[in-house]
Amino acid sequence: MDNLVCREMLWPDEIEQMLSIRNAIFPPICREDWLRFPANTASMAFLHGIAIGAIPLDQRPFQVAPGKVIDTAFEHAVGTRADFRSRGVGGAMIEAALEFLCDRAEALMVYRGGERSPGYRFYERSGHTDLIYMRPMTWRPKNVRADGVAVGGLEECLALQPELLRVFNAAFGDYGGFRPRGIGYWEMALSDMIFTVIPQEVLFARYPAEGELQAYCIATIRTGARASEQISIMELAATSEDAVREVLRATGAEAAARGWSVAAICSVDSPWRVAMRELGFEEGLRHTMIMGQPIAPARLFAKVCADQGAITELKINVWSPGYEDTIWEGPEAKREVTIEGKELLLNRMLMRRLDVATAVAGDLLTIAGERADDRERLAAALPYVPWEHHWIDWT
Repeated sequence: MDNLVCREMLWPDEIEQMLSIRNAIFPPICREDWLRFPANTASMAFLHGIAIGAIPLDQRPFQVAPGKVIDTAFEHAVGTRADFRSRGVGGAMIEAALEFLCDRAEALMVYRGGERSPGYRFYERSGHTDLIYMRPMTWRPKNVRADGVAVGGLEECLALQPELLRVFNAAFGDYGGFRPRGIGYWEMALSDMIFTVIPQEVLFARYPAEGELQAYCIATIRTGARASEQISIMELAATSEDAVREVLRATGAEAAARGWSVAAICSVDSPWRVAMRELGFEEGLRHTMIMGQPIAPARLFAKVCADQGAITELKINVWSPGYEDTIWEGPEAKREVTIEGKELLLNRMLMRRLDVATAVAGDLLTIAGERADDRERLAAALPYVPWEHHWIDWT
């Protein structure tokens, strides 16, 4: 493998070579499908000038915390030619991606499932760590009815985007873990590449049927070659638990009429998890997660820091067995501290997924050069934020 070269795909000249790798492993797409999404790029591996591996990358904004949005690249449809697997090609492509993305993204991320799978272990070896866990939720509804709910499709959903935004913000205004919402988001998300790869019919439930929106459920039904007898909840938002129960019942009634099940995923911090279990959803062991690793830790810290005033006198370093960096130097810096921890903990801390003071108190993180109130200062700069993942974001 001395002649292996890994670098960014040349746009648009090498699209066909990238697709030749991707389409041999995943449901195929064509050049025109790819060209619809100019934010896509790819890390590619070449041996003697021949493409042997590709990691498609979707460059997208990602909300880490309320008002704190970073630039990311999400990996998807990752593959290596069969005769070159388990030879370090995938890891080399990730190393190349970390290099060529360093000026335009703060984190490299991926949606994954199956912590015991070879695919998960590949990402773990390459430096990715778990940032959020979701549980599968399955419901086989019977004798379910909903009053005052209207059920439609894609057209009805897109016509209500301003109202969807208001209700989504009411439900998840204090959360992170998703693409930032705005007018136009739903039209973009519901025409994303995943709907080319896996054709799906949109089912939209709103409550009440008329008047000011209080809850909605966007769900899909797979069609075509990968059709399934299941309604999958893509996004669920409401201004109250009572309202969310109504749109869930309506979705359940649609499934019951067809003899199907309803599927969803929920994070530990999901506001609807308890209500869904009370309705009859069965909760499984965690299976799905978002994994990631910093590309530019200092720039990431600057974008997600909640209170720079608390650390204006500090220079802050991070140290782990795998990397070390300076992530902050305050305008009045008089001394420095080094936060020490395993990559998992430091990555979670930088993505606002760790309570710093609790982690230090529990000896999960340590601080070299610490003074009396430093852990409180750091906790104020990087407070824990609940995340919720919505299936609609998945690509």
